[in-house]
Amino acid sequence: MVDPYGISEGVKALSGSLDASREAAKGLSKSIEGVQQDAADVANAKALERRRAAREAEFKKETALIRALKDWNHKKQISDQEAKLKIDFVKKYGAKEWEALLRIKLDIENMERKNNEDFQHDLKAVRRVQLYCFAAAAVVAWYLTWGIKE
Repeated sequence: MVDPYGISEGVKALSGSLDASREAAKGLSKSIEGVQQDAADVANAKALERRRAAREAEFKKETALIRALKDWNHKKQISDQEAKLKIDFVKKYGAKEWEALLRIKLDIENMERKNNEDFQHDLKAVRRVQLYCFAAAAVVAWYLTWGIKE
């Protein structure tokens, strides 16, 4: 039977278009699901990171207390030893000698502070020289790369 109006061809074309549209919709649905899954993965990773950071902060807080207790205990032992040492030293050598010993201690602390200040000063000077060297190297590199074009 002959189709003079081309209806069967039109129906076939419409059917093919519908099939192609359905396949495209399936692909689009899969893409949307993939994007949604990626977003869920990112949200889960961020939530996991927040939980880890909270646990780490709690751990730091607990260890800070333990460190503070150890530090206090150490300082207490030192102050107790210094008090005992003072009593023994004053009994054996007298108060004037104790004052002389404290002056020596103060001199040592001042010397250490001065050494630290000198070190910091030298460190600043070295950094300044490094900066000058980097600047000179940049100028030389620029000159060698582009130089004076005549």
